[in-house]
Amino acid sequence: MTAIVVWGIVIIVVVNTFGAIITVFRQQRDIAATWAWLLVLILLPIVGFILYLFFGQKISEEKIYDLKTQARLGIDQRVTEQKERMRQLKTQAEPTLSPEIQSLINLFLVSNTAVLTRENQVSVLTELPEAYQRLLIDINSARDHVHLEYYAFFESAHGKQLVNLLAYKAQQGVKVRVIYDAFGSQKISRHFFKPLLKAGGQVTPFFSSKFRFINFRFNFRNHRQFAIIDGNTAFLGDFNQFNYYRGSLARDTRLKITGDGVLSFQARFFMDWNAATRQSKVYYSPAYFPTSAEHGTTNMQLVSGGPDRELPEIKLGFLKTIAAAKKRLWIQTPYFIPDDSVLAALVLAINSGVTVKIMIPENPKHRLVHQANLYYARQIVRAGGQVYLYQSSGFRVRAMMIDGQLAAIGTANLDIRSFKLNFETTCFLYDPSLTTQLEQDFQIDLKLCLPLTKQRLAQQTTGQRMRQDLARLLAPIL
Repeated sequence: MTAIVVWGIVIIVVVNTFGAIITVFRQQRDIAATWAWLLVLILLPIVGFILYLFFGQKISEEKIYDLKTQARLGIDQRVTEQKERMRQLKTQAEPTLSPEIQSLINLFLVSNTAVLTRENQVSVLTELPEAYQRLLIDINSARDHVHLEYYAFFESAHGKQLVNLLAYKAQQGVKVRVIYDAFGSQKISRHFFKPLLKAGGQVTPFFSSKFRFINFRFNFRNHRQFAIIDGNTAFLGDFNQFNYYRGSLARDTRLKITGDGVLSFQARFFMDWNAATRQSKVYYSPAYFPTSAEHGTTNMQLVSGGPDRELPEIKLGFLKTIAAAKKRLWIQTPYFIPDDSVLAALVLAINSGVTVKIMIPENPKHRLVHQANLYYARQIVRAGGQVYLYQSSGFRVRAMMIDGQLAAIGTANLDIRSFKLNFETTCFLYDPSLTTQLEQDFQIDLKLCLPLTKQRLAQQTTGQRMRQDLARLLAPIL
């Protein structure tokens, strides 16, 4: 009997190992993710394959083709026109921008067709109730169209209020379109959008599953969060999720944008809409891309990233931003799991005399992510950087500021998932006054932080360090 059990175990191990190798190598992925998945599949028989079913499958070539070809539907006419204008302006001097920042602008223009728009009016909104009311007021004043793209909707009082307002505007003849992520919004009922649909609005899920309550894709989710009203106002960030963490609203940073920068949001929305829906595709129309009369002080580029892109443009932008820092680099991110290149860039900045401060949550939602956060935080502190653990409440700020000149705000974390696995948007803002305001918000947040010092690291137990080291092995797939 003992021999039969032993042979049975041997057969299971052999079959599981070959199955793991075949499963992982049948889809092309980078070497770090390949080894991480092999580790999971081999060390966790059966369980590992269940995890792979939800987290490991790559996006199909058909879906990638759909996303890549949306620009051919005509909606990029204005973007192409602006890109050509930017090429003509390239020879003009920009005395307020350093050569490093001008190089960053050119990177996005060439690799991401991210047009630099000038003289935008950008407002920073940190308090969710105020931001939510501003969104509702602008939606209520819409005359032509309202476009929303959000990862998650919730069947709460605020969620129902938003849907009812959208339905009211649709009844008035305003064209209302909503994209929601099928996984992030899986808790809403089938009737949640019924008032809007009944009023003539249009709603489509992003990468939905055939089974409502079973979605086998935890990766490749649409994390983009923005709203567009009449093509002249955009809101970037979490406005509809009134989630409370330990009794208080989560800390986040949001933007309200008016000016030509809104056109970049509009183009992004149409590309995602046409990729997600099988009906009612939207084509270019001047009504969706109006000429703005707004004159502010902010130059900006909206950069999109995802598994449909050949290059990780947001990551490349972060790398160039880090390299451009001369004096100070301040980062806020809920997930701090950089790959080797980003970690090396941060260490290089520290060793070059740049003051690097990174703020992460003390208590994020996922314990394994927290352990990985702490592993990389250790590396930064040991290199001479400063890491702060935000104590008060949920922490969702995704911001990067350098030298009081440049800021990046959006949905992308400083982690591998945001660089490769999910659909994200980050707004790069070239405005000293706006960057200074964001740095002031950072300093206010410091009052609610506990510094992760070398002394605290020395007090960690062997068990704590081992948990962090093990979490790091899974970093490419967290």
